[in-house]
Amino acid sequence: MNQKHIYGLVLAGMITLVVVILRLSSCVSLPAVLINRTQPLHSPQPARQNASGEYDKRERIENIEKINLLGKTCSIRTSTDPEDVFTYMENITIRCNTPILAGRVIMEQVPYIKNEKYVCLDRKYKIVPGDCLIYSFGISTDWSFDDDMDQLFNCKVYCFDHTIHKRDHQRSKNIRFLATGISSVKRNQVDRYINILKRFGHENATIDYLKMDVEGAELQFFEDVFTNTPEVLNNIKQIGMEIHATRNKNYMKRYMRYFELLECLGFRLMFSQMIDINALLYKKNGKTRSCCYELMWARDKEW
Repeated sequence: MNQKHIYGLVLAGMITLVVVILRLSSCVSLPAVLINRTQPLHSPQPARQNASGEYDKRERIENIEKINLLGKTCSIRTSTDPEDVFTYMENITIRCNTPILAGRVIMEQVPYIKNEKYVCLDRKYKIVPGDCLIYSFGISTDWSFDDDMDQLFNCKVYCFDHTIHKRDHQRSKNIRFLATGISSVKRNQVDRYINILKRFGHENATIDYLKMDVEGAELQFFEDVFTNTPEVLNNIKQIGMEIHATRNKNYMKRYMRYFELLECLGFRLMFSQMIDINALLYKKNGKTRSCCYELMWARDKEW
């Protein structure tokens, strides 16, 4: 028997031994650890959707994203549930002791009053008549908020809307109108928030109230300021905004992200109201929802 035959017999014996060991091991219960190597270990997958397209809350998984914003570490939940936006809007987290409603449109049916903006006059916000600055984006045909802030408080009011076919003009001694819209980029008749502030020398000025009713462009505003110029938010005392909740899950997740970033910078939800107009309402998970909500945040600090 030559050396090659010996090596062959040894190899065959080793294979036989391995087969025997494997067969014996199948009779013994061993603990198993299953790892799905097709998915990142630290990136949870979105919750599954059922036949109706809704998320299965039993399988909801959340992860935390850390974002450095103006020297703060913001912990943002990467939620998979768009309903978080509605839950957030239903929970007021700060109280105003001296609220007023500025601006209004009288309706012939319910709701009989709409478009009012909630303004808090608590002492710590120091909204001083004759020494206050208002930025108002989105006018359409309703100047009521701007006129109130002029006539009741003698504030300087800068109004913006590029959709109403009006030229730049001085509406009153205190109200200046610009045919410019808000966006995340500068083009045509829209511009970035920081560019608009610089246009009037207000990039470092304190804005007593930022009003925004811009039919969805508020997402572009948030995208721009949180990505490029978050420092401008440090100078805003209160934000009154109409937000446009949609059935698009990606849009709703963006709203929730921006709301959490506002909270991280010290803004607290002070007012929330569903716009209760029949044509805007729909049913979601057995609850009445609207396409549009009036929200107001106040930066919780002594000014």
